[in-house]
Amino acid sequence: MQQGRLVWLGFWVKTFVSALLFVFAGVGVLLVLERQWMSELVLNQLRISWQHDPMVFLAVAIAVCAMWLLTVREFYSQVLLVKLAEEVQNLEVQARETKSTGLDLGKYGWRLRPLTSAINGVFDSAQTAMIEERAIERSKDEMITNVSHDLRTPLTSILGYLGLIENDVDDKLSKSEMAKYADIAYNKAGQMKSLVEDLFDYTQVRQVDFQLHWAPLDLAAMLQQLAVNYELEAKNRGLVISAITKPATIEMVGDPDRLARVFMNLISNALKYGEGATFIRLAARIVDEGKVVEVRVTNNGEAIPTESVERLFDRFYRVERSRNTKTGGTGLGLAIVSSVIEAHGGSVRVESDSELTSFIIRLPLQDQNEIV
Repeated sequence: MQQGRLVWLGFWVKTFVSALLFVFAGVGVLLVLERQWMSELVLNQLRISWQHDPMVFLAVAIAVCAMWLLTVREFYSQVLLVKLAEEVQNLEVQARETKSTGLDLGKYGWRLRPLTSAINGVFDSAQTAMIEERAIERSKDEMITNVSHDLRTPLTSILGYLGLIENDVDDKLSKSEMAKYADIAYNKAGQMKSLVEDLFDYTQVRQVDFQLHWAPLDLAAMLQQLAVNYELEAKNRGLVISAITKPATIEMVGDPDRLARVFMNLISNALKYGEGATFIRLAARIVDEGKVVEVRVTNNGEAIPTESVERLFDRFYRVERSRNTKTGGTGLGLAIVSSVIEAHGGSVRVESDSELTSFIIRLPLQDQNEIV
């Protein structure tokens, strides 16, 4: 506040002093232009000059006033620059407040508007970066919490059941009980292994330098082979799995291993969470005048809740009913699916109602020569 008063005091002092200087300069110009002095007094001579040649007098007066006003405007711009500098210093604190809107464009005049706009642009970028940084920090915290929870739960069971076997010094446990406890511990270890593998795959595809291993592939043949691979597991669950492609051969370029993992994750999800389903269908067709292949992984099981559809591809997100020891989902499978498809330049979405649930993937059909 004190600095602001000093700035304005300096402005008024400079304005007053400059006014005196320009008045003296104007008087000097008029006296120099006068061919013959008729009075020794300056004021009388100025009055005589006005009477003899009022146009010259007015021209000099207007020129002096114009130059003085331009000078005052420069002084005022300096004041605004000082105020702007103070506001910029305060932006560092304001940037941490998501509700702050930056500098007022009309407050510093049209001459400083480009500078003010540029500062607001930098401020908005800094504010966005801070918001994103906070979101990343929250995401990291949530990730650590979820990983800790999902590792601790099966690990506790493993230690518990193995502890029962280890501490059975009196051989009170029967062989069937020991086998049962060992089987439970083995299944829990499998859950932990699945989580670690999914976490490893997820961190790989989310790395900045993540690269796909591009190669030609027949997507139709891949889907047919996956359907065969899961046929026995589907049969054990009372499901029929099939693959339908039009045309029968779909040549494209992509990362075969990553794409296979994508469809394996979607099939596994359908097997685990498609309660009441009787079939799983893999359907692929070429659309958009041969530029895109659309793949649908569909089942007729229980619908996904509407409020969960938009969050399915968030890492560690699981529909509440899926958080059970039976399914053992990690919540990373669909996040991996989304990351791999985006890396291929495609998209993935979900449609779910009382009749069908479909994961719809669209991938560009790129020629091998187009891949750098």
